[in-house]
Amino acid sequence: MIGTGLPGKYSKYMNTKTFYTKEFFFLSVPVMLVDLAIHIGIFEWMLSWFSFTATEDYVLTRPRSLYFLIVGFIIAMVLVPVRLHDRTYNWKKQILSVIYQCVITLGVLAASVNILFYSFAGHFYLYQGIFTVVAISIWHLVFRAIILAARKRGRNKIHVVIVGENENAQRLANMLQNSSEFGDYKLVASFSEDLPAIFDYLRNNKVHQLYCSLNPALKSATVNEIIRNCENLFIDFYYVPNMDGYLHRSMTFSELGPLIVVKLRDEPLSDPVNAAVKRIFDIVASVLFLLLVYPFVWCFVAIGTSLSSPGPILFKQKRTGYKGRPFTMYKFRSMKVNADADKLQATEDDPRKTKFGDFLRRTSIDELPQFINVLKGDMSLIGPRPHMELHTEVYTKLVDEYLVRHMVKPGLTGWAQVNGCRGETKTTEDMAERVRYDIWYIEHWSLGLDVKIVIKTVLQILGGDKQAY
Repeated sequence: MIGTGLPGKYSKYMNTKTFYTKEFFFLSVPVMLVDLAIHIGIFEWMLSWFSFTATEDYVLTRPRSLYFLIVGFIIAMVLVPVRLHDRTYNWKKQILSVIYQCVITLGVLAASVNILFYSFAGHFYLYQGIFTVVAISIWHLVFRAIILAARKRGRNKIHVVIVGENENAQRLANMLQNSSEFGDYKLVASFSEDLPAIFDYLRNNKVHQLYCSLNPALKSATVNEIIRNCENLFIDFYYVPNMDGYLHRSMTFSELGPLIVVKLRDEPLSDPVNAAVKRIFDIVASVLFLLLVYPFVWCFVAIGTSLSSPGPILFKQKRTGYKGRPFTMYKFRSMKVNADADKLQATEDDPRKTKFGDFLRRTSIDELPQFINVLKGDMSLIGPRPHMELHTEVYTKLVDEYLVRHMVKPGLTGWAQVNGCRGETKTTEDMAERVRYDIWYIEHWSLGLDVKIVIKTVLQILGGDKQAY
């Protein structure tokens, strides 16, 4: 067994936590500081040449306006973290992240100034937003290019060793070597069960992680010896169990007395604190919309719908909600009154739609009454879209894990919708793909993700969604 020695003696050994800490300080922190400097620089530059009214000039040049900008930036960094070192971070994600960051930062600044000083220099925020998005986008693209150039030279990678020669070990090796999704990892060595060779390699080479696929029930002494040596060399040890045959997306381990138990799926919203945060977000958003915007939308739609065809303004339909419980969902009526409303999905050239109703659907205005459902608690602002009860009954039999999407409240919009899974589901695979996105959302929920989906939904609507019919 290898002794632990003094920390200085083993300074070349670095576990993954240290690796990510160094990444944060050397990659993320510089980006955030430069981003903040750009925000402040453009803010000060805009103040120097932009023409304001006397009130606007007085408010925006106050020092506290800069404080609001900094607070908004901090909130943006929490909701939209900078991860330029993430291998899956392509240029589109970079630009979208910059837009989200600037919208949140300037939104907090504008809202604070407006609430406290009753001043809103919309033209100033518009130009500042444009200049800031362009400047930060260029900076991010340049820094990203530098990171990629360094990686081509073998830098900034997690060095991995695999122990075992079974199917799991081979599958892991293939993923690390051939998938761009795991570009942050570099497979440096693979071993069977030759302990002296393993320990000699770990001692004399840079290794961050070791993945072991040996069965601990059959090879307990060997596995325990590998674990001890990894701990002594500050190398993260991972066990790769054979979970073939289990339907799972993510797993968590916990203790039940002396036993280790595995939960096949972890849902952040099962935490009461997270659920409360999401509910507060829903209430605030729905109250603001229903008080400030909905009355004007209602008047506009009421006139248009009444002129287009006889019938009610609102369309009410039973949908499947949280944990399979039915609820009444509201929409603005976009079709002529018909007997198939609870059976058939709308198609692109559906003869049941009115001309005004087609406009409502293409602009997603028909969905806006669902803010009432959100306030009532039947729905959430973000979540899997609720389906008709008949479709729930049908797809439960056709799509694996279909009912998992009902583990959270249905949403007015969702992760599946902003990723293109919207409108008519023409095939079973279309629904299966939507379910995959919904389950991913359930397992990866965060308030930042909800804000991201809201922004992507707005951009999608403004850009014209061809699937909105």
